[in-house]
Amino acid sequence: MTFLTGHSGAGKSTFLKLLLRLDRPSRGQILVNEVNIGQLPESRLPRYRQQIGAVFQDHHLLGHRSVFDNVALPLRVAGMREREAGRRVRAALSAVSLLEKERLFPGHLSTGEQQRVGIARAVVNRPRILLADEPTGNLDPELSRDIMDLFRQFHRVGTTVIIASHDQALIESMGVRIVVLTHGKLGSVDGQP
Repeated sequence: MTFLTGHSGAGKSTFLKLLLRLDRPSRGQILVNEVNIGQLPESRLPRYRQQIGAVFQDHHLLGHRSVFDNVALPLRVAGMREREAGRRVRAALSAVSLLEKERLFPGHLSTGEQQRVGIARAVVNRPRILLADEPTGNLDPELSRDIMDLFRQFHRVGTTVIIASHDQALIESMGVRIVVLTHGKLGSVDGQP
């Protein structure tokens, strides 16, 4: 579990987009599990991205779909059978304490609940890597701690978690590795390895 921090414009979001291969590096290489993802053919991108969950400050939920359907979306795209998808969706919603709201639409949820739906969608595929870009930016301190506790739980079961944030108090309270970016370059690494 690692926090990625730095001033606004330091490159935190860009780094996460590069890991997702939403952007390509202008030079150099990005190796994930010994694979240069910058050279990954387009045909292999969907399979690569299935091993990564992503949580954004803007949840990107589909307003015309239920909570259940929003979380099930990555499984349906991957072609998973409905029965197995339903089991996984309900497990993910249970993990974020929203199982009882599976039939509601995002507009009927609080901001914190919408963020937890985004987290459930990010982890429903059981990704090896979970990327979070300012996941607590619009949340109060208590909800922020709840979200961080969820990330800790995912980390405990073997998921690599990388969180981009500028919230120094939150970062320091977590006691995990901190990577600081300064103008797109590695500034320092603090905390636990």
